[in-house]
Amino acid sequence: MPKGMYDLEVNHFFSFVGDSVPEKLENRFFKVTNKEPFYYETGRTDTAEFNATVAFGSNSGFRNIEVLEPHDSHLLGVDWGVKDGGRYQMKMPTGSDRLGLDEDMDVGFVTNELSPWIAPDPVYGFWLVQTLYPAFQCTNDAPRTITPKIYFRGLKLSYEEVADAMLNTRLSSFKQGKGGQPFFNVMIGGVGE
Repeated sequence: MPKGMYDLEVNHFFSFVGDSVPEKLENRFFKVTNKEPFYYETGRTDTAEFNATVAFGSNSGFRNIEVLEPHDSHLLGVDWGVKDGGRYQMKMPTGSDRLGLDEDMDVGFVTNELSPWIAPDPVYGFWLVQTLYPAFQCTNDAPRTITPKIYFRGLKLSYEEVADAMLNTRLSSFKQGKGGQPFFNVMIGGVGE
């Protein structure tokens, strides 16, 4: 799970960090206003992300999972698990390699043994904000044709920017190690960053 995902509660404060933070969210503080669970499974909608089966030894090509793009003022904390016998690679943002994929196609992958469909391993979790969603590719190592399946679970958090000047000062003081109001750092950009 993304660090702190289940620790963030309504009325907690946070700041975005990481190389993939959109400029409009940099160097600001936010307050969680709502928290709810979410679940999503590829291939269960009219617009299936993986619209074809993958034969043994082939891959699906990278498929954008646009349904995971949060609306403005929403943050998704996502864990993911996979089904069948494939190796799944991820890019996030959709053009940025993760899990070592840019170095070696045989290294940067997740299988159903590493992050199972039923119980996704939180170590592969990531945070998403608007305009940032992942793309996945499935390479079939199973001696049969498979339909790629990914299960996503996590939390959808609504948030608002902290407008109160005094509270911003207290949050900034804490960031500088001078006491003040505690807050969470939310690392945007996914695993491998």
